[in-house]
Amino acid sequence: MVAVQGEAFHGDITVYMIPPGASPEQAFTVGLNCLRGGMVGKAREHITQAVVDGHVTSRSCFYLLLALLSGRTLQQVPDHELSCLAMAQGKIAGHAEDEWTRAVRVINRLLESLRAGDVDASGVEERLRELSDDRRDEILRHLELFLHGPVQNASWARAFAQANRDRCDSARLDRVWKFFQPKPFEPRARPARSPDTPISGWILSATTTALSLTAIGHVSLQAWLYSWSSTVLATLLLAAGAYGCVPAGVEWRYRSERLRAMDRELRTARQRSAEGLPRGFSSRIDRQFIDYFARYVPRTIEREAWLALTDGIRQVLRDEVIELYRESKIDAKRVSWLIRYLVSDVKDRWQRGLLHQDRDLLRVPAATKARFALGALVSGAGLVSLLWSGFTISPFSVVGAALLAAVVGVVAVRGWLRIVLEYKWYAADRIREKRQLNERQAAFDRWTRKLKDKPDDREMASWLDCDRKALTEEAMRHYKLQPDDVIAHAFIEAPATSYKRARVRNGPWRYSRYKLLVFLLTADGVRQMSVDLDFQKVTFHNRRRINYRYDAVAAVQVIDADDGRRTFELTLVNGHPIEVEVTGPPPNPESEPEEDPRTVSQVTLDTAGLGNTLHVLEGVAAEGKEWIKHERERERDRLTDLANAARGFYR
Repeated sequence: MVAVQGEAFHGDITVYMIPPGASPEQAFTVGLNCLRGGMVGKAREHITQAVVDGHVTSRSCFYLLLALLSGRTLQQVPDHELSCLAMAQGKIAGHAEDEWTRAVRVINRLLESLRAGDVDASGVEERLRELSDDRRDEILRHLELFLHGPVQNASWARAFAQANRDRCDSARLDRVWKFFQPKPFEPRARPARSPDTPISGWILSATTTALSLTAIGHVSLQAWLYSWSSTVLATLLLAAGAYGCVPAGVEWRYRSERLRAMDRELRTARQRSAEGLPRGFSSRIDRQFIDYFARYVPRTIEREAWLALTDGIRQVLRDEVIELYRESKIDAKRVSWLIRYLVSDVKDRWQRGLLHQDRDLLRVPAATKARFALGALVSGAGLVSLLWSGFTISPFSVVGAALLAAVVGVVAVRGWLRIVLEYKWYAADRIREKRQLNERQAAFDRWTRKLKDKPDDREMASWLDCDRKALTEEAMRHYKLQPDDVIAHAFIEAPATSYKRARVRNGPWRYSRYKLLVFLLTADGVRQMSVDLDFQKVTFHNRRRINYRYDAVAAVQVIDADDGRRTFELTLVNGHPIEVEVTGPPPNPESEPEEDPRTVSQVTLDTAGLGNTLHVLEGVAAEGKEWIKHERERERDRLTDLANAARGFYR
């Protein structure tokens, strides 16, 4: 079973980051983004700080009230937060009425009616209808724990209908997968290696060339004394042969060395693969190449045969990617686009019969070999003629000059051949580098255009909220419950098995597969339903239901590991454990070196609903069914405190 398939970290998004020296208005904006993204804890922190620092408006007061009450009961609201709310409301008491002051007044009067125990459903509904759709939806979303009786029936029905409409809104099925794709790293190509012939090589080649030409000149002079006409003919033959032989020989040698280098690279890559790669970036790149080659298989060949055929190519491409990006300290997933492109290019070339095109282009043509052989034969004939003519005039000096020319000539030829081959190799590599960069840039541009409409974190939070409401509606429909039959409810969102995950900086993890649990507390006991949610396909799987009485709850706990993992565990009296790992493994330090794993875990927990779930179930475990009555009494006491704090706002 695979625990994590992959993760992405969107570090270029600053929607949840407060810049250094930020103004209260900027802090409020970030807090509002956190509230809309489901990170209520962070929203309370930032919005409260903004209000304390002087950003007090009817709008900030409305969202402060939502942040303070969202996702928790009044027992969970500390006294100092109520005091902060009273201070803010007091400062805007004289403001002109607008949509924000009307919304705040609706919330306060709803809470006041709950404190009095006399909920005027029609009056609350009328006041809610007076608000804009956005304000009404925000109130119903964040204050759903405070809605009871007829108000609860109407608001939940409206919320369920809205959730069913919005679950696949904004092209979710076509876009949501893009959120789990990391920001691609820019394309690179292996740079051409510049010629590195030392100055001593140039000097040695020039010196030996001068000595060789001097020796040949002496032989030519002696031959001229013997017969100027035969010397001219021999010189012409030597020059013509060299003109045809030297370029052909250089080309032959270049192609042969290039082929040998390719073979050597294949052998080295296979040997490194057999020995095993070090763990970390290299091994993750290797796994991606294996995975994509196994997926991108031509239709006319079996997978095993394809993998065997492309084994050497796969290893060479893998080594190139590792060499290009290893020092960048990036997550291997950020170059997945390049690996997919390289693998698909191999598949395309095989289908067009061009898989071994690079090797085929380096094979020495027969014409080149023939030109070299003919040139060598002609120049050899001219050289023999010169030597014979010169030997006739001065045998000893010509033999000495010929030996000198042969010895230093070999050194000169090798030196100049090495220099020419280096520059020829460099020129070919420059062409290859430019071509690869252009091709990879085009692939990079195609991929970035495809990801351009990637959903933002707030859309992901909204879709997940719709899924949670859809599960709640399904559970209530199965158990034949009306909203006012539910005394309290709680939920947990946790990663399922075999998932992908992604997050923005300072944001929670979002998963491609979730395990959702909903707890519905009724007069008869707890109704629990859990499902596996395929977030990308918007489908529920593996439904599991369990019912138990309040006195059947033995213990509730959260196991807090040092690396930030949190595990929720509910144990029934019969010993049956209900265990859920609410957060996944800690972040990859290569992709997020500056963030504390525990902070990431806490932000994720903030959106998972664990706080209210613990409050409810811990109360049930401690007090049993009596928790319902006690909770109502405690709620009225806290509502009285809240009403006293907000009384200065009423008119």
